[in-house]
Amino acid sequence: MLNMNFSQPLSLNYDASRWQPSPAAGVWRYPLERQQVESGHVTSLVRFEPDSHFPEHLHPLGEEFWVLEGTFSDENGDYPAGSYVRHPPGSRHGSFTREGCVIFVKLNQFDEDDDMWLKVLPEQRLWITGGQGYRRLPLHHHGGVHTSVLHFPDGGAFPSCCYRHGLEILVLEGELLEGDVPAKQEQAGEASKGTAHYPGLSWLRFPPGSQPQLQAGPDTRLWVRTGHLGAVTAD
Repeated sequence: MLNMNFSQPLSLNYDASRWQPSPAAGVWRYPLERQQVESGHVTSLVRFEPDSHFPEHLHPLGEEFWVLEGTFSDENGDYPAGSYVRHPPGSRHGSFTREGCVIFVKLNQFDEDDDMWLKVLPEQRLWITGGQGYRRLPLHHHGGVHTSVLHFPDGGAFPSCCYRHGLEILVLEGELLEGDVPAKQEQAGEASKGTAHYPGLSWLRFPPGSQPQLQAGPDTRLWVRTGHLGAVTAD
């Protein structure tokens, strides 16, 4: 198992040396959390070289992915960068790319009754602008679990309401800071000594009840999931 203790906070800065080859030629994995090597609960980055493919496979408890770079494809269509797709429990597909791509993927983490097929392409985005200095792109919600993208055009504090039942973040663009960031430094995208920096492709996970001090730098985009860790256990 890898990073399957959900009772402890976890933060991983992106490290290009951590890519690992998969069983499919030209397909590389960057594991973030994993129950077993080739099955069970998995969260990872996956990189496809141009003209590579991954054989058809089953998603016993679902699959979801966000396309980070390039265009990812399967028998159902093409998904350019910025696409979000969910395949429900019991689904299967074979995947490929023509130009190469990088995706953020989560496997076997759906509730059994979460059976919605979902595809959100870049041109279908419906951003919601609030009064707290960020925009929100809702992607999916089920059983108290919410998935969205937050965009902080000018930077700002991460909303504290997201921590109650667990929090997971992938930094899509920009930088996330954790620690005591004075207001002037926050506006300038700077951090004081002792503040942790999380640039693009950094991944963070906080258990229920956590109260981290998180600040987004200017023009930062975050993939965010909340409410999903209260009932998760590591078998």
